[in-house]
Amino acid sequence: MTFEALANIIRSRFKTQIADVLSLFTQYDNQKADNPDNEIWCRLTIGFGESTQVANGGVGNNTFRTPGVMTAQIFAPMGMGEKGSYVIADAIKTAFRCVTDSGVVFRTPSIQRIGRVENSWQVNVNCPFHADDIG
Repeated sequence: MTFEALANIIRSRFKTQIADVLSLFTQYDNQKADNPDNEIWCRLTIGFGESTQVANGGVGNNTFRTPGVMTAQIFAPMGMGEKGSYVIADAIKTAFRCVTDSGVVFRTPSIQRIGRVENSWQVNVNCPFHADDIG
């Protein structure tokens, strides 16, 4: 599976399971930042790890695994409180916890309180994943 295909699967799941359902403005990798000032919004990033061979099946049948972490950075305007951010974080955790989507295996997400960042309150959801490729 190419990096582009892997990223598209992750972004698509996030869009259909979270952004569309919650009407959450989401900034995806390499998009222009037109973030709303007075509502909660999210930045989704996908980081890939080093691919490794995990099984030897002979020529053309070896299994290679690409790991990574999807990070959803949730930003709420200062003074809004934490509840809205945690409701969204919990929805992300539920949508991505221990599921497989189109060959991408999502592991157990963690929620991390970052705190004040400029004029926003930030909470991150980190979701490790991996995808196997036979070749």
